[in-house]
Amino acid sequence: MKCEQDRTRLAAYVMAALDPGEALLVAGHVRECPVCAGDVGEIRTTLAAVRRLPDEEVVGSWSGRLPELREAAVRAALARIPDRE
Repeated sequence: MKCEQDRTRLAAYVMAALDPGEALLVAGHVRECPVCAGDVGEIRTTLAAVRRLPDEEVVGSWSGRLPELREAAVRAALARIPDRE
């Protein structure tokens, strides 16, 4: 099964980074699309793992950039998810 939904948009949905109207549209789509529901589950799992990383492991001048680094880690993990076809 293939869906044209953009995974970046799904990630933004999981991270509550969409405006309320767009979030409602994505939520409705995810309820109806098993492929996207699975992707959202994978994104949530990845994001939860990244969020559990202790702040203490980030040293030096990187410590102030922790949210940005976590987002980059989520994007990198998403890039490794195979395309749905």
